[in-house]
Amino acid sequence: MLDSLMVRRVAAVVSGLGHPLILVPTMVAFVAVRQWQGAASGWAIGSVLLVVVPIGLWNLRQTRRGTYTNFDVSERKQRNSFYPVLLALLGLATLVLFWQQQADGGFRYGLLAAWGLLLACYLLNFWLKVSLHAAISFFLACVLLRLEPTWGATALVLATLIAASRLVLRRHTLAELVVGSVVGGAAGGGLIRFLSQN
Repeated sequence: MLDSLMVRRVAAVVSGLGHPLILVPTMVAFVAVRQWQGAASGWAIGSVLLVVVPIGLWNLRQTRRGTYTNFDVSERKQRNSFYPVLLALLGLATLVLFWQQQADGGFRYGLLAAWGLLLACYLLNFWLKVSLHAAISFFLACVLLRLEPTWGATALVLATLIAASRLVLRRHTLAELVVGSVVGGAAGGGLIRFLSQN
């Protein structure tokens, strides 16, 4: 009993730290500071914050109004109103970066790949509640694996732990986690292949 309670507490911490609204800006800031200089770094971090902050506020408002059961938008049907807002914000940020051409080219294409990843999750949501925790953490791990292999390997372990935490907390089924991991890995792998050929 005590062991299972401890496992659930650890899973809750891992899941919280692995929440996309925390993980994405943290990883982007880490990469931006290490890979890019000056304005390119600022544009990358700023564009992510312009998506993450409004989505966080949106989820908080919808949760307080009772539209969403919880901040994670854990009900599949409730995600039907979440994905369009997320896709619109990320699409706008991506268009601005392509128009301005201020951020690193790889980062711009990374945002486009992330948009495609989220669109795939949205379409799959009509049949299955894909784990965004798993999809995004595996996507980011693949990208980091290309940029900094040692940190990327650590990120892959972290992505696995994040996915496992969602299973322990019963927020997702094994199928939802596997699909999320595969979609995220495929999007990350596709981005890496595209960037290595261009």
